[in-house]
Amino acid sequence: MGETKKLFSSSAVMFVGTFIASIFSYLFNMLMGRYLGPKNYGEMTALMSLLMIVSVAGGAILTVAMKYGSELYVGERLRALKKLLAVLSKYVYFFALFLFLIGLALVRPISNYFSISGLTPTVVALLSLIFGLVIMVNKGILQGAQKFYALSAVGIFEMAARLALGIILVKIGLAVSGALLGIVLATAATYALTFWPISGIFKKIKKDRTEKNFTFDKKEILNYSWPALGSMLLLAIAINLDIILVKHYFPPDIAGIYAAVSTVGKIILYITSPVVSVMFPMISEKKTRGDKHYPLFFYSLLMVLVGSFLILGAYTVAPAKIIGVLYGAQYINLFYLLPEIGLAILLYSLINLLVNYFLVVRNFRFIWFFALAEILQILAIAKFHSSLELVVRIIILSFALLFAAMMIYYLFGKRQQLKSFFRRETF
Repeated sequence: MGETKKLFSSSAVMFVGTFIASIFSYLFNMLMGRYLGPKNYGEMTALMSLLMIVSVAGGAILTVAMKYGSELYVGERLRALKKLLAVLSKYVYFFALFLFLIGLALVRPISNYFSISGLTPTVVALLSLIFGLVIMVNKGILQGAQKFYALSAVGIFEMAARLALGIILVKIGLAVSGALLGIVLATAATYALTFWPISGIFKKIKKDRTEKNFTFDKKEILNYSWPALGSMLLLAIAINLDIILVKHYFPPDIAGIYAAVSTVGKIILYITSPVVSVMFPMISEKKTRGDKHYPLFFYSLLMVLVGSFLILGAYTVAPAKIIGVLYGAQYINLFYLLPEIGLAILLYSLINLLVNYFLVVRNFRFIWFFALAEILQILAIAKFHSSLELVVRIIILSFALLFAAMMIYYLFGKRQQLKSFFRRETF
């Protein structure tokens, strides 16, 4: 199977899985928005956004497990892969518990900063760190082994369980705490489920008796983990910063409505992220084998652009109708922001693809561009937040400049290969 066909077919599998999972995810957000009301829904999304930033280690864990899992799987070093799974899981368990205990010590200041009613919702949200982090090891191993059907099934189960449990717990009167507890329980159940497809990877382990196949380079993995963690931190801040700052600077009802519009805008990311999920292990495989991979990168970039523009077109034509269908009439007051938020998410999706590409080829200089852009964005919003429109436009500008800088950096590094590629395509 050619690389383009494999990229497209694997992305289609991940897209279908992500699409179905996203339906459950948006049903969860929509119903929680309806059941909880703007104020409580704003509290829920603020805590979820905060946890996505705090748990950026999960993204780094996924990236590390995916990269080195891919290399060991492609090299048929299954015993080393099994050891990698065990070692990463052990360290992540302890790390997650450490983060949870720190969160407990800071639970009151966190609740006060976000104007959360009571401490219980914050405590429940912190519980999600434990399984939310360790599940990333298993997902990374599956993704590195290119088990895309299993990943899709796991993702669908997780979102469906979150929806069912969230509805039940909110309906029995647990409000914001119930919605968050549904997430915790769904993640725990999904973690247990991931061991089923993982066991299939190790079926041939008895044939893997070469001495080198029992070991892997822990020091190399540790050195890779730090830039991976920094990258995931920057990505998490970039995608969640708007909700957190709007919750801080604007009234609770407005912040809740904005959170709904922002969540709708993120459909673009959910639609295009399967391409990135497939691209990473495919490029890792090519890099491990010494094959050229820049055409695969450009096909991935093109697919993200096409998917993003299709959704952005819908946002431009019928923003109020889309928000009304997903969240209800009480959330359409800020419908005019949806096209601009969609543009910001389009740019973020391209940045996300570039970040993952640089990570898989171990080029970490982009982190400086990213960090500078985020610092300037935070300072700008802190100073200029007189309106939601201004906040969104600051985000668009910062994302556009960041994407341009990263793309120029990529093209400069690949100038010779690109000349060769386009010359071959032309003739």
